[in-house]
Amino acid sequence: MTDEEKLLTGSWLDAIGTLISAAAEIRALAGLNDINNKLVAIGEGLQATGTFLIGTVTTDDPLNFAGNWIDGAGAATSALAAYLQDIDEENEEDSNRLGILGDTFQAMGASISALADHIAGEEEYAIGNALQGLGAGLEAIGGVYDLRGRKEGQLITTIGAILQALGSNYGAALLTRETFNLNIDEN
Repeated sequence: MTDEEKLLTGSWLDAIGTLISAAAEIRALAGLNDINNKLVAIGEGLQATGTFLIGTVTTDDPLNFAGNWIDGAGAATSALAAYLQDIDEENEEDSNRLGILGDTFQAMGASISALADHIAGEEEYAIGNALQGLGAGLEAIGGVYDLRGRKEGQLITTIGAILQALGSNYGAALLTRETFNLNIDEN
């Protein structure tokens, strides 16, 4: 697999994963809780796989490299937390803490990548990564609210998941346009 193929495949795996996770959070906000932990585990797992794949691309940019690996580690941690919540409801508080840690790492990793993109003059990619970082940060904040029994936690988490999905899908669309040299008429 070429570096270009890794970037494109990884970006879309991440983007699809964020959509699945956002759908689960929207379901939770609506009170539909039967399969949400499974959906979040799958979505976060896809995000981790995609981001780790991007992290294998040869680059001279240590910030972007670090950002991708930190983001991937966060997504993997969040996937594990959702899985543990699904199979072991007795330790839900510990699983929530693990999820908060994962979301925090995702926020840090995406923010580092946004900074790297900004420094490189890739402003559109910086916007996508900044949205992902903001969204993951809001998910972590929502998790803290949930841990403290505050009902607004789920709303904050849902907004964060949607922002993360918007940022990730925006970045994947930009990369697809660039990879296939698609000139989209702005009229």
